[in-house]
Amino acid sequence: MGLFNLGKKDAYGKQRRVEHRGKYLRASRTGGVALRAQARAAGVNLTANTRRGVRASMTPAKNTQVALQNGRFILRGRYGNGPTKLNLSKSGATVSTRNRLGSFNWLKPNRSSAKLFGVQVRGQKAAQLQVFYMLFAAVVGGVQLLLMLIGGLLRGAVALGQWVGDHVHALPRRWRNARLRRQRGRIDEAVEQAINRWDADRLSAAVALAVALWGRGETLKAGWHRVQQRVTQNPGFEALPRSPEVFEEVAAELERCRAAVKLTQDAHRIVLALLAEAATQGMDGGRRAELLFDADDLALARGPRTVLQEELLEIFADHAQLCLEPALPVDTTQRQCGRSRPGRDLSQGLIDLNTASIEELQVIPHIGPERAEAIVAMRPIRRIEQLEEVDGIGPSRLAEIAEQTRV
Repeated sequence: MGLFNLGKKDAYGKQRRVEHRGKYLRASRTGGVALRAQARAAGVNLTANTRRGVRASMTPAKNTQVALQNGRFILRGRYGNGPTKLNLSKSGATVSTRNRLGSFNWLKPNRSSAKLFGVQVRGQKAAQLQVFYMLFAAVVGGVQLLLMLIGGLLRGAVALGQWVGDHVHALPRRWRNARLRRQRGRIDEAVEQAINRWDADRLSAAVALAVALWGRGETLKAGWHRVQQRVTQNPGFEALPRSPEVFEEVAAELERCRAAVKLTQDAHRIVLALLAEAATQGMDGGRRAELLFDADDLALARGPRTVLQEELLEIFADHAQLCLEPALPVDTTQRQCGRSRPGRDLSQGLIDLNTASIEELQVIPHIGPERAEAIVAMRPIRRIEQLEEVDGIGPSRLAEIAEQTRV
């Protein structure tokens, strides 16, 4: 059975033409059984076939054949790349397209061919089969294209909805920051100058006191000692000073700054915005982020955050140029009760995607020279998920990268 190509597939995965082609014996459904011999002399191919006679052929140019068979002149040529080709013969030129079924001749359909289960069909029947096949393929292709368009529209709608939702959610926050910037122009410049003279330790203590005490409606004079003791007893507060003198001095000066701001309703918000902007000039990004986490922990020390404490933390993050998001999903229960700070403990010794050099980035798993350069070109990076835009980084690799990096 192997002699007739049974079980053998062509380039399209279909059964090859059922026939036998030996060195001297040919047998097929259309050609019958014939003996065949071939020789070559002086660049001319000589072929003798017991059913078709003698043929002399040669190839004067690429893809072109000229032959003389039983006194009849033959010219064949096929030109072009891909499925569609230009066919040349002594009767003229035609155009045909190759597909999985066979070949369809657009100018002379009766010259089409089709192959079903290894049986070759030519002529009008082949043309009819080709028409049915191409109509079916067109319908299938149209359905696939429609599904792709629908999928693209759905993805676009989801992305647009997320974009609109993010911007709508951020509108109150942006409006509040714009209001604070306008109000700053109406306060005494001496307040801003006094805050700008503070060093990093005094700025850190001032932010912690403002969030922990002002955020709960308490005065700094009555509560600074309690906050300072909590900081001293907890070694995890790395961005805050331990000195009682610093906290006492800052508490008194901060209350004077608040009193100097005539806008009583927003005085504590304006002062905290000034502290955040001064921290941007006097601290590096790592300490500002640690200070935000420390202030958050102090706010949670006496129970859930108040609305004002959450607002003050947002003001500090915005004006200190911090854009923090968890790199991996975080337990919402832990976030609400304040017993975990996303990225706080894990950030020690991690590689900052926005400041690391190309050489440092290559220490990260799955990051080579090309991906490191792509990450540098992507900066500023605000979310770890942005790395999925780099070629070769998918969800699984992103999870491994997130364990050793921070934003």
